[in-house]
Amino acid sequence: MARQPAGSMEPTATLDTQIDTERNNIRTDKIDLSYGELASLYENKELIISPEYQRLFRWTADQKASFIESLLLGFPVPAIFVAERDDGVWELVDGLQRLSTVFEFMGSLRDIQDRQLPPLTVSFSAVEDHKLPALHGTQFDTMSLRSRLALKRTYCRVEVIKVGSAPAMKYDVFERLNTGGARLEPQEVRNAIFRSTDPEFMEFIDELARFPPFADSLQISPYQKNSMYDKGLVLRFFTLKNNFEAFSHDVDPFITNYIRKIVSGKIEFDRFAERFVFEKTFALIYAAQGADAWKHLRDDKPQGAFSVYLFDSISIGVSRSLDIMADISPDDLAARCLDLKRDAEFRDNTGPGGNTGARMRARLSIAGRFLGARP
Repeated sequence: MARQPAGSMEPTATLDTQIDTERNNIRTDKIDLSYGELASLYENKELIISPEYQRLFRWTADQKASFIESLLLGFPVPAIFVAERDDGVWELVDGLQRLSTVFEFMGSLRDIQDRQLPPLTVSFSAVEDHKLPALHGTQFDTMSLRSRLALKRTYCRVEVIKVGSAPAMKYDVFERLNTGGARLEPQEVRNAIFRSTDPEFMEFIDELARFPPFADSLQISPYQKNSMYDKGLVLRFFTLKNNFEAFSHDVDPFITNYIRKIVSGKIEFDRFAERFVFEKTFALIYAAQGADAWKHLRDDKPQGAFSVYLFDSISIGVSRSLDIMADISPDDLAARCLDLKRDAEFRDNTGPGGNTGARMRARLSIAGRFLGARP
C-alpha cells in the first residue's frame, strides 16, 4: 500500500476537517410561522422580501392562483429561507414568489417604491382543471371569515440563517437553491408528472422529438436540449393544432392542461393519425427550408435564433393544409414561408407582447392565408 507523504492527512480526515470548518460557518434555526404572522412581520418591516440577490421575475397570474389554491387545500409547500440581520430583521433568501403572492392576495404587498399594490384577484386560465373553481375571480376580502382565517393560519416552515454565520452564506444558500437542478423548466415538470401517469404517451413524444426532419430543423442550445425543450415543442404543436381556439394567455399552463386531459383519457388522441400529421408536416417544412425554417429575416436573409412564433405559425399552417401540399413543390412552400416572414401584419403580431390569445390567433390566421390552409 502506498504511504502518505510526510505531514499529509488521510483523505477521510481531510474531508472531516473541511466539513467541520464549513459547518461552523453557518448557524441555522427552524421556525413554523403562520402566513398571518409572516404578513404582520412584513407590514412592520421586520421581514424584507426583496434583498438585492433575489430574482426579480414575477409569477404569472395562473401560478399565483394555483399557489393560493394549494394553501387553501392544505397541500405541502416548500420552506422559505431567511437571513437574520444584526438588528434582528429578516431578509428573505428564497421564497419571494410564494410570499409575494400571499401578501398581494391579502392586500399588504408594496412595490419597490413602498407604494401599496392593489389586492390580487385569483384568475385561473382553465377553471375546469382546478379543484376549487369557485376560487376564480375571488379576492381575499370577499372570502368568508372561515376561509380568510384558514389561509392566515396556514403554517410555513421558515429556515433561519442566524447572525454569526459567514457573511456570504445567505448568498451561497440562495445560489444553491436557484441553480443546478433546483429549478425545473416547464417541460421537465410535465415530463416528471405525465411519465409516471402515462409512460407510453411520453415515449411516443420522445420518438417524435427524435424524428430527423424535426430534430435537425431546431438547432437548439445544449441547455434547451437538456431541459427537454424539443419535447416541449412536440407537445406545443399538438396542443395548438388541436386546441388553439381555446388559448387566452400563458402558453405553458395551457399546454400542461391539454396534455393532462389526454393522459387522463378526458379527450381522444389518435396516436397513429397524429404521428402521420406530425411527420408529414415537419418533413415538408424541412424539405422546403431546412434549418432556416424557424428564423426571422434580417436583410431579407434567415438569421438569428429559433423563433417560437414562427414555429407555431408555419407548423400549424402546414399541418392544416396537408391535403393541398401534394400539389406544392418544396420551392413553392419555401417561397410562401418567406413571403409570410416578410409580411408587415404578421411581424406586427410577433415580438414582445405576442403571447396573447388575440395575437396568436392573428398569427395563425395570417399564416393560413400564405400557406394555403382553409379558414
